[in-house]
Parts: sequence; C-alpha cells; structure tokens
Amino acid sequence: MKIKVAAAVALLASLSLIPGIDAGRPGAKNVILMISDGQGFNTVRATEYYAGRKAVYESFEHRWAMQTHSSGHANGYTGRPYDPAAMAADFNYAKNGATDSAAAATALVTGVKVFDNQINFTPGGAPLESLFEHAARAGKSIGAVSSVPFTHATPASVYGHNRSRMNYSDLAKEAIYGSHPGTHNAGYDARNHHGKLKVILAPGNPEYDNDAGRRSLPSYGLIGEEAHWRDLAAGTNGWTLISTLAEFEALGRGDTPDKVFGIPHVYETLQQRRGGRAPRNDKTPPYATPANSGVPDLATMTRGALNVLDNNPAGFALMIEGGAVDWANHDNHAGRMIEEQLDFNRAVEAVVEYLDRNTEGNNWNNTLLVVTADHECGYLWGDGRVEGTTYFDVNGNGTFDHGVDYAHVKDNGAGRLPGLWYHSGNHSNSLVPLYARGAGSELFERCVIGVEPNLRKIYDLGEGWTGKFIDNTCVARVVESGSFPRRGGE
Repeated sequence: MKIKVAAAVALLASLSLIPGIDAGRPGAKNVILMISDGQGFNTVRATEYYAGRKAVYESFEHRWAMQTHSSGHANGYTGRPYDPAAMAADFNYAKNGATDSAAAATALVTGVKVFDNQINFTPGGAPLESLFEHAARAGKSIGAVSSVPFTHATPASVYGHNRSRMNYSDLAKEAIYGSHPGTHNAGYDARNHHGKLKVILAPGNPEYDNDAGRRSLPSYGLIGEEAHWRDLAAGTNGWTLISTLAEFEALGRGDTPDKVFGIPHVYETLQQRRGGRAPRNDKTPPYATPANSGVPDLATMTRGALNVLDNNPAGFALMIEGGAVDWANHDNHAGRMIEEQLDFNRAVEAVVEYLDRNTEGNNWNNTLLVVTADHECGYLWGDGRVEGTTYFDVNGNGTFDHGVDYAHVKDNGAGRLPGLWYHSGNHSNSLVPLYARGAGSELFERCVIGVEPNLRKIYDLGEGWTGKFIDNTCVARVVESGSFPRRGGE
C-alpha cells in the first residue's frame, strides 16, 4: 500500500497588512512552491529563445513581479526596497542592495525579512516557524527537492533554523534527526517536524564527485559528518535512503516507503558542476559537455516526491528548487544556465501534469502552485556590444547610452545561444517573476505594493504583465491565509 515562536506573531501581524486576506478563509489542501534560484526575467527569456518555446508557467493566468531585498546584514548594511525611479535613472542601481539566498528563502517561507546568511532566524536571534512547519502541525506531509545539496540555503529553509547558512552539520541534524541543540531551549521545538517531514531529495553524496564518479576517499562536508551518512544508511529516524537512478525512477511509481531521503550519486549539483568550471562569460553552448550518467533530473525527483507526499490524505507542502541556475549565473555561464533552467522547466511540467491528471485527487481546485525565484543573479541583459541590439530608452532622452538603457536579450533561433551578456557575478536587486495557478492564486493581487511602469519594455515582455509588483514575504502570507492554520493563540 502507499503509504514561544517568533514567526507566528510576526506572520499573523503581516497578514493584517494585506486588505482582503482573511486568515480564516478555506485554503489549499496542498501547496507546491517552485523556486528557480537566481532566475530573473532575462533568464526566462533566454531559455525560451534557446528552447524555441515558452515555459509552461508562462501560460499561467496569474503573474506578478516581485521584490526580493532582505533586512540587510549583521555588519550594518541595510536592505532597501526596489525603486522603479532609481532603476530607470541608473543601470547599475540594481547591482547593489541584493539579498542572499538564505534571507530570501526565509522571507518566502515565513513572511519575515531577516539578515542575509540567516535561515529561519530573526535578526534578534529567535527561530522562525515556516509555512512548512505550520503544514506539518496541521497534519500535512512536507518535503524538499533540489538540484543542489539539501543543506544549502533554499532547501534548508523547509526544515532548518540557523544563524548561519554555512552550519551544514547542524542543518543536516535538523533534516535527519528532526532537531539540533541550537534550537533547544529557545522557545522552539519542532522535533521530527511533528513526524511529517517525509521526503528530501537532493545532491550531497559524500562517496561521489561532481562528475558522478566514485571518490577514493569520502567527503562529508555537505552532509555534516560521517555519522550522519552512516545513520541515514542504517534507517535512523525512519528514513529510507535511496541513491541510484533506478531507485529515483521507481520512487515516482507505485508504492513508496513512508520517509525517503534521496541523495544521488553526485556531490554538489546534479549536472551544473560537471567537467569543472569554465572562465566567466564562457559561451560554450548547452549540452556540449556530456551529462552525468546515473543521476536523476529534477523532474524525476519531483515525481518521486509527489508520489511519497500524496500518501497523506490530509495534503502536503512541497518545495522544489532549481538551485544550480544560480550557480551557473554566478559563473556567468549562459549555456549551463539554460541547461539548468530547462531542467527546472521540465520539473514544472511534471507538476502541471500531476495536477492535470487529478492524481490521488490532487488538482487545481485544491492545490496552489507558485513558480518564482528567490532573487536574480548575474544581472543578465542583452549583449549591447553587438550591432543591431534592441534597446529601450528608459530615461526618455532619445538616445541609447549604456548608463541608463537596457539591451534586450536577442533571439538567435532555437538551439542557438541567445545574444546576452552578464554584468555581474553576484545577485542583483532586480525584480523577479512570480507565476501562480490553482487554489488561492488570485490572492497575490491583494499584496501589490507598487508598479514598475517600464517592466514590459525593458524586459521585452508580452501581454499579461502589468508592472505590478509584490514583496517576497507575500508568498507565506497567501499560503498562511487559510491553508495551514496555526495553534490557537499564535
């Protein structure tokens, strides 16, 4: 057979700031949050041009732009909201004031802005409870899937709490055992996540390298320590460990174990880090380097996670991350970025197919699907050095000068690298797209906090984009509007 919390107070207060969102309204039975880490509007556009078709989420009725800034950093830096006027006045504006992935993920899943580097922890040092933990308390199953290690910032936001995203060992303890000493006696106890953390699928295998080859000596850095690996293999805390491609493929069909920890035969990423790192702005086309064999893609892992989580008739909450999009953008590798974004797009297609088929009674009437990014990375635009590049004259001065004008990504035809250029190796404070479909997806409209009047023009967007933008904390607010009720008094 198939088988004293700071967040509650802060999140409840934040809900009251959004007119029309009723914390008592009926909500979605299931929530699926899909994050392409480091994706901006031009990431989506460049991938569309290479693929020769739009991604499935581009057809979703509900879409908004989203600002992503954090509270800043403990060293004194203060985060700043997105400013359309500043964006129009200075091309370099968005290169400053960007969030990191830990703070961005925390905002998405808790509805609270925190300092960079912190995972579900307030600047004052209090652990925050996420929408996933509220789901677990409500009796729903929860899980995380990623193309980068499970101890990295975005997947760790599903289960973890730490003042530093680099504390991989402590984060691994929370994933494997359900808690770690850093959260004890802090007014917080989610040991074993109420028994509902059922699936984690992500890289980090200590016995394999980035090319999916066997190591002569294991490297336990991403999983924390050797004991964690031994305990997973031994079935500690009810986990069933899977690693082979055949096991991942089988997970998407038929009966499943109750709890599955899947770490494929690869170290840092499913594919992005194979063959080493090329120079910045390398123009090697996608798939020029043979793919790692024996490693699942994100869609395969997504199907497996859904098959585990839908064992629970009460519902589920799942986060799926295309984490290596960010890694490719940091490296300014357009070919690898397109590979990773296409991998993410296929995972979204797997979710859409799952809901279209009314699998186990899960469909668009009872499930909310959100597809977004945590931040933009690489400050990607068209290649303004190329003759014939299309610009938009943002400041309206009648000329195109690179200080304030934005080059469009150029469509060079399917199967060919688009005309593009990276202007940074880091995150930016640009707006990112958010697409939503299903139960409660219309509620994001009530979160609108501003309008970017130039949105369609600078990104060469089609119909459906109004320029309205929301804050990243709105994702948790919409989910918390009724899907996952809190305990009384929180």
